[in-house]
Amino acid sequence: MTRRTLEQMVAAGEGVCLEFKHRLPQSERIAREITALANTRGGHLLVGVTDIGDLTGVKDPEEELHLLRRALEEYCKPSVRVEIENVQVSRTRTVIVIRIPVSHRLRPHYVLSLPTQARSVFVRHQDMCIVASREACKLMRAQGESEATLIELGEKERLLLKQLEQDERVTVYTFARHAKIHRGRASRILVRLTRAKILTHHIDLNDDYFTAGAALSESG
Repeated sequence: MTRRTLEQMVAAGEGVCLEFKHRLPQSERIAREITALANTRGGHLLVGVTDIGDLTGVKDPEEELHLLRRALEEYCKPSVRVEIENVQVSRTRTVIVIRIPVSHRLRPHYVLSLPTQARSVFVRHQDMCIVASREACKLMRAQGESEATLIELGEKERLLLKQLEQDERVTVYTFARHAKIHRGRASRILVRLTRAKILTHHIDLNDDYFTAGAALSESG
């Protein structure tokens, strides 16, 4: 990657697929950023770039890469494959470009918290790394599974479609309340219809939501 290409990337600003770090934080925090990108759309983590986009670079790339390797080996489960490239921005400073492909087969990637062994799943929302919802995790695991070609719409599913016509979006909570069903059942229905492309899932900071999907739009 040339410096010019790097500058163009930075000029676009942080977002779902791009994260800036002046220096790499501790390994568990690095793992959160990396797995969030791999669990969402993939993207780039730039080390040696400030929050406002200044290319300050790092003096010792190997020191940063040591932290990165530890994060990948000890905290990211399953391990995330990354591609690393160094871009010289001054005589003594380097920006480390870490490319994280979206992980279709291994998602969700967990962050392992030592020594408790607790596992957490993270995703990207705009320019933030946030904890993934239960539905987001289910849909990640559903990737690669065969989708049903025929979905039988029962009473609750038809009620959901009518709710979407009125409100344009639903959450697990609003659907469960509207249909008078348990939150767990509402979640299963929403995930099943999303896998069938009847609904589209949207990650949100406060509460994930669902809108009409491609199959529903085409039928309408």
